[in-house]
Amino acid sequence: MRVPAVASSGDVTASISTCNCPNCGAAFDADPRFSQWCPACEWNLGSEPPGTPRALRRRARERARAERSHARMAARSTAGGRWGAEWVASQVLASLVHLWTLAVVAGSVWLLLSGSVFFAFLGLVGLGLAFLLRPKLGTRGEDPALVAPEAAPQLYALAARIAGELGVRPPARIRVQSGYRTDYTRLGVRQEVELTVGMALWTVLSEPERIALLGRELGRGRNRDPRRGLWLRLALDTLDAWYRLLMPDGGDELMLTRIERPGQYDMLPTSGVVRQIYANAQKALIEEVASRLLRTCALPVRLVRRALHRLVLSGSQEAEYRADDLGARAGSSRAVTAMLDMLFLEESATAYLCQQRALVGHGGVARPDDLAQALWNGLAGYLDSVPDIERERRRRLAARQGTAVDAWHPPTHLRVRLQAGRPEQPAAVPAESVDWPAIHAELEDARWRTAILVLGI
Repeated sequence: MRVPAVASSGDVTASISTCNCPNCGAAFDADPRFSQWCPACEWNLGSEPPGTPRALRRRARERARAERSHARMAARSTAGGRWGAEWVASQVLASLVHLWTLAVVAGSVWLLLSGSVFFAFLGLVGLGLAFLLRPKLGTRGEDPALVAPEAAPQLYALAARIAGELGVRPPARIRVQSGYRTDYTRLGVRQEVELTVGMALWTVLSEPERIALLGRELGRGRNRDPRRGLWLRLALDTLDAWYRLLMPDGGDELMLTRIERPGQYDMLPTSGVVRQIYANAQKALIEEVASRLLRTCALPVRLVRRALHRLVLSGSQEAEYRADDLGARAGSSRAVTAMLDMLFLEESATAYLCQQRALVGHGGVARPDDLAQALWNGLAGYLDSVPDIERERRRRLAARQGTAVDAWHPPTHLRVRLQAGRPEQPAAVPAESVDWPAIHAELEDARWRTAILVLGI
């Protein structure tokens, strides 16, 4: 994929030619920057990622569940939503997780007060583990990505206005990072809302689409996502913490430890080589036994964690559909559909930014004075130049592969399909009523910071 450099000027243009499909003979447009493919027979469209038969069956089951979830949401109104048996079961399981945590704390205190030195030591270890694995409510520490309210009053005012229209809490903090993703979290005992916006995505969206983006993210405050509930979220965090403790990142590497490495015995005498090999063999055996023991201890945690994730998954994906509906209420149905459609171009945006980093880092292009403007305007211009034939390929390929933002989101093509089938909604916050030049000026520092991070300078 060829993309323009930061230092290039002018519009990004490419000559569109007409080709004939080698499979069916149909004519189609082709852009030399992108893969050729045939819309008629889908020749060279792309295929699913390879995998084992078990992985393929799992993907088929996940796709079937996503289709059923989409069908349920399509049959409901935009205000629909109910608590089902899965939600009740997830709450019961989360309660058991919290009871287990309390049991660990209570048992550790009992051991500590038992009077035995050995039991007291075990009690201290248990309390230490409980402290390290305690559920985290989030902190409000120093964050270079944070845009302070006093530095961006118009941006915070826009977010507060959208939140008021949707009946949700306005964000107390807004972060701007460099990527193509957004996020909604709650922090602290007061559960204040923190909104994270990706500069790459924000740059390529139109003004109504930005309102729809803020609306769908803030809409998570009332989309009944089971993962956003404090009780269930803390249970998930606790299980993740226990799993990381019992299955450290290096666990698999310990089982693959080699007894010998080339050249490690070159400077040892023969007797030393024998002792070193014997010591390494003992170490490898101990590490493998310890790893297997940890895996056995982690098995109940893994099963409960998987069960809780399974119970929450459908409700979480349906909640994302409702967040899209709230985004349509804020910015209009057309705007939220266009915003979701831009998600199909994330790979193209990533390729552009990676190539700019490579070109600037290796001195391939001269650095313009306004580096941030050149980078982000170049990204917007590049995605604007993506032809319809390539956009359609991305849509069909995403539908074939079931591409989603993450496992908690439904496939993006199903989100677009659901919004296309909803009744048209006007924007509750018209884009014409927003002072966009002021917001653009407020984000100037964020554009520079994220541009420097992207280019690695």
